[in-house]
Amino acid sequence: MSRVTSPTSTFEIFKQWYEDSFTDFRLVSEWKDINAGFALGYFPVYFPVEIADAFNMLPVALYGAEGRINLDIAIAHTQSFVCTICKSVFQLGAENRLKAFDILAFSNICDVARNLSGIMKRNLKDQEIIYLHFPIHNDTELAIKYLVDEYKRLIRVIEERTGEKFDEEKLRRSIKLHNEKRALIGKLMSLRRDKPWLVPFTEFYVVTKASSIMPVNMFNRLIKKYIDEVKKRKVRPADRLRILVKGNFCEQPPLMYMKTIEDAGSYIIEDESLVGQYWIGQINLDGDPVLELARAYVTNQTPLTVRFHPSIDKQEYIKREIKEKKAEGVLFLSPKFCEPSLYDYVIYKKALDELHFPYLHLEYEETTSSYEHLRTMVETFVESIMFD
Repeated sequence: MSRVTSPTSTFEIFKQWYEDSFTDFRLVSEWKDINAGFALGYFPVYFPVEIADAFNMLPVALYGAEGRINLDIAIAHTQSFVCTICKSVFQLGAENRLKAFDILAFSNICDVARNLSGIMKRNLKDQEIIYLHFPIHNDTELAIKYLVDEYKRLIRVIEERTGEKFDEEKLRRSIKLHNEKRALIGKLMSLRRDKPWLVPFTEFYVVTKASSIMPVNMFNRLIKKYIDEVKKRKVRPADRLRILVKGNFCEQPPLMYMKTIEDAGSYIIEDESLVGQYWIGQINLDGDPVLELARAYVTNQTPLTVRFHPSIDKQEYIKREIKEKKAEGVLFLSPKFCEPSLYDYVIYKKALDELHFPYLHLEYEETTSSYEHLRTMVETFVESIMFD
């Protein structure tokens, strides 16, 4: 696999996998050929990747194309008020760029994503399309039982596609590997919170997104090395504002968009991009692994925009986040036409108004290509706090 191992630095390997997600997923195809395996592409935000991994199937998140492709076919098939990531993923499929995937998976995170699976199924007749329905009311044991049934249905589809039989022990080993992956991403996140000058957001993002594409054992090995390299860097901290970013949980802003925010005088100490890669946390390895996967989703007490849990008070949560992470301002980045993100903005805005805490709300699309207005807005926001 020379194309993967040829880069001279750990970060360059991450970057190579990151860039592959904007082309034809050639590295995914190479992995399949070398490992006689399969691949599953899933629409964000969250998917039980451990199940796919247990079948020698590489799970890959489909986060769109970051504005790198023309969306002409998708525009012809969707309404004007549909978010760009849905158009982008459909365009990738229509251009046959998702041919590396044996299964494409979608879920009920929002109305648009719910309908995207049908549009994909109608137009991509040669690919297996599966729709995973997560429970709406996550406050009863029945929700866990329901999700177990959904996961078992997913397992049956993968069994039929791969010709392999489900093995509990393989799933348990997969959960262990992904638990390690999430813990290692957590270490990198902690390092960014404590010393953000050591890890530019652009690097952090590329590494974390690579975790949604690369084989998990390869990623775990490389991120350990990368964290050690980062700790040895000799970088002086700059006089920048510590910013908490909310809203960019599904459709991703262009990387230059986020770089502009940091270059305008801030450190992004934490945001919601790629949240599905670590949100589920540590899953119990004892007992029935399918049950424990379902239980982890239903009972998780960390907010996820597209998952309602009645016992989670998001207003109190963001107040704690600000205090614990020593944030000095909050940026709300809402993808255009994204109702879940706007719903969260209203909830969080009320809490911040009560605290008289500074925040700024901005909209974006993955196709955004002009950043001067963004720079001006963020610079003004930063200066209003620093010189208040």
